Amino acid sequence: MLTIRDAGTAFVAALTLFAGTVAGPTPAAASPQPRAAAASASTSTSTSKYVPLPPHRILDTREGGAAAPAARSTLDLQVAGVGGVPGGAATAVTLNVTVTQPRQVGFVQVLPTGSGELGASSNLNVYRTDQTVSNLVTVPIGEDGKVTLFNVVGGHLIADVQGYFTGVDNSAEGRYTALTPTRVLDSRDRTGMPPIPPPPGPTNPGDVVNCGNFATWAAANEWFWRYYDSFGDVAKLDGNGDLIPCESLPGAPNHPVRLPPPATPSHDPHPRPAPGETITLPVAGRAGVPAVGASAVAMTVTATDSAGPGFVQVVPTSGPTSLGSTSNVNLTAAGQTVANLVIVPVGSDGSVQLYNSSGTDVIADVVGYFTGPTAGTSTEGLFVPVTPGRLADTRQSPGEALAGGTQLTVDPQGRTGLPASGVSAVFLNVTATDTAAAGYLQVMPTGRATPGSASSVNFTGAGQTTATSTIGTLGDHGQLSVHTPTTAHVILDVSGYFTGAGYTPPPATHPALQSLTVAPQSDGGVAYDRRAWEHWIDADGDCQDTRHEVLAAESLVPVTYDGPGCNVTSGRWADPYSGQTWTVPSDVDIDHMVPLANAHKSGGWAWDAATRRAYANDLAYAGHLIAVEDNLNQSKSSRGPEEWKPPATSYWCTYATDWATIKTTWSLTVTSAEYDALAEMLATC
Repeated sequence: MLTIRDAGTAFVAALTLFAGTVAGPTPAAASPQPRAAAASASTSTSTSKYVPLPPHRILDTREGGAAAPAARSTLDLQVAGVGGVPGGAATAVTLNVTVTQPRQVGFVQVLPTGSGELGASSNLNVYRTDQTVSNLVTVPIGEDGKVTLFNVVGGHLIADVQGYFTGVDNSAEGRYTALTPTRVLDSRDRTGMPPIPPPPGPTNPGDVVNCGNFATWAAANEWFWRYYDSFGDVAKLDGNGDLIPCESLPGAPNHPVRLPPPATPSHDPHPRPAPGETITLPVAGRAGVPAVGASAVAMTVTATDSAGPGFVQVVPTSGPTSLGSTSNVNLTAAGQTVANLVIVPVGSDGSVQLYNSSGTDVIADVVGYFTGPTAGTSTEGLFVPVTPGRLADTRQSPGEALAGGTQLTVDPQGRTGLPASGVSAVFLNVTATDTAAAGYLQVMPTGRATPGSASSVNFTGAGQTTATSTIGTLGDHGQLSVHTPTTAHVILDVSGYFTGAGYTPPPATHPALQSLTVAPQSDGGVAYDRRAWEHWIDADGDCQDTRHEVLAAESLVPVTYDGPGCNVTSGRWADPYSGQTWTVPSDVDIDHMVPLANAHKSGGWAWDAATRRAYANDLAYAGHLIAVEDNLNQSKSSRGPEEWKPPATSYWCTYATDWATIKTTWSLTVTSAEYDALAEMLATC
């Protein structure tokens, strides 16, 4: 049941907003009046557990062709007893709220019916009338089991219930475990997705012809080279091994005439997901989520490079929610990048599904998970709401924007209603405003993550204001940090916290982890310069440099060389990162397992030129230099395992073992996030 009322014209003036506000002070004449004096659950210090639900739409004002609600109207929405939320036990509800077709710029506020103050905070901010904006909202349930939506913008409203909180002193299920944000899906390079194999090449014809089958030497030579690169001389046309087949035929030269292999069909290994495509994403056993025992996972889901207007929906695999019946991330035009926090139940097979309606790349960063009924009973990880308060606003302090490439570090404990200790994570609304260029904000536990390894809020140009919810994990010294690669003002507002002792790294259960040294990255004041790491040298003087030595060593068939015998011109290489096979050397890169830039920031900055050269050309350890497909190598770039993992999960054990072995052998350090990622990968051994 819902009721719509007009809140009056007093709210025409600008209001000071919570949760991503950029408005100026409220004129006295426009001061909003408090709601009825019912007690607000938002000031309670009691703890609650979370009960995830299959996403279910409980409000859509577009139904029946109705006109959009008026600007500055309020809508009372029944949530208790609807969409799986119980009638009496639920204290707060988690909704994905969307506003579309707004009449004017402004905001939408969600608050408990009968308490709270209209206009004192906001949950969705609209800056253009062509926007569709979504945000995840957790709000106490008010009078008669309802919540109120204050619709300043006057757009259509949509609400999809995601779960609810219910008061407990301790619990097994529904407790939140905060994690270092970790990327588990990126369709742009198919992280978290199965690789797309290239079109099949030529098949081995076998010994089916002889020289007598050809009228000319040119025809025999063409047949010979069509298959030689992939299968060798399968028809035994080259009796003396000089690469000149059928030398008895007229026109045979006295030197090989190599022909290029047949052109392969064009292949895009990283296509943008098509409209209507569903990605099944395994989350159990990844990024710190346990293999069994997680009831729901919290992720930042980003849609980028959209083909047009549409949405992304996240649901539990094999759950009751129909694809297309709810939404989590909404897009209003082509080329957009939009993020939102998603809390979704984990499917029975340990996966979730991401459906997109219009064709867009999709990224997912896991930030934490909720326990299931098999977990031990504890008081840690329970939720405590607080009266919304501002943790940081760079417009006020220090009064200048956060510069690109720097971090803002915040200590939230003991402030804005939070206790001085016992906080593992905080529920935040994060806003970027006055952006200098396209970029993002990354909220991460201080000292426990790598800048650039995940994102929380995305913006696509200068002068933008963008906000979304996230759950910020506290790291070293109980702090969290915000990183941006571009200059922007940052606003952080807190609305609750999860109890706990803070971040605890996983134990070193695998032998490869036990000799690693954990430390923050540093360049020692020496900027990385790839030219200082002399690579692809001819160490043994045989005219074959390191690249061609690796190509020859890792080819599955004997390689061929150019005339001088220095450069490999053909072979067959199995890329362990994807499981695909390649035959043309130009399709293959030689990857430094631990990239040179990573080695530099992990202690290599202090090495002399000879040590850098030895590292860059190390052939002694087989896992140091790997022949891989060039696009995957470029996708990996200088990223560590906390940011990039091979698409072929079957290779994770070997990858992490080699990475850890190289770090130990060369006395290089690992970051906390890097260590956690290696532990996750080694768990697959």
